[in-house]
Amino acid sequence: MPTMTQLRSFLHNHSIHILIYQVSMFTLLFLYLSFQSPLQHDTHHLTRRTWRSCPSTPHCNGKFKTATLLSLFLGTFGVDQFYAHHWVLAAFKLVTLGGLGTWSLIDVVLWIVGGIYGLPGCGGGYGG
Repeated sequence: MPTMTQLRSFLHNHSIHILIYQVSMFTLLFLYLSFQSPLQHDTHHLTRRTWRSCPSTPHCNGKFKTATLLSLFLGTFGVDQFYAHHWVLAAFKLVTLGGLGTWSLIDVVLWIVGGIYGLPGCGGGYGG
């Protein structure tokens, strides 16, 4: 197990590489999203979205709680997104280690608030 001094030294020596890596990952994500077909940019369903769009069945509530706990404890590795079948988000979250923790922290808040991400069989989220 590395000591704090070794970790600090590593971060100090490689901070520019980590920054370049993060910028390149976000650039690739931006390019991927900007070159999708126009049919995938259909956002008319966003105007119909209400907070009641999340199902309130006990089964779905349990799935949302599971996703929240996975995000809290294993979110850095994208396990919560894999659980929700958001494969592209999960892959980017795994590769970037949760945006070095930032993306993971934001996802914990989004799972707690609810209504942002959907789960298979439960709907919810922007996809309805």
